[in-house]
Amino acid sequence: MKWEDVCQAFPDQWVLIEAVQAHTNEESERILDEIAPLKKFANSPEAMKGYQEIHREEPNRELYVLHTSRKKPNIIEKKWVGVRR
Repeated sequence: MKWEDVCQAFPDQWVLIEAVQAHTNEESERILDEIAPLKKFANSPEAMKGYQEIHREEPNRELYVLHTSRKKPNIIEKKWVGVRR
């Protein structure tokens, strides 16, 4: 699915999506070529709880919580510099 299709299927709702196919452009923006909606939610706290449950079990999946009122996902990658413990 494309983002526009998700917005039409779930108007004005919070959705948990998985990036099936994605890439990063020169401006560090994550471009979601193909996505799969996993769940819809009434509010953002519920959506983040759903994200955390799946992410805890499968941390390698590329998941996002977005509201379908957005025209485009507009996800910016941030590079982490430094030491992690």
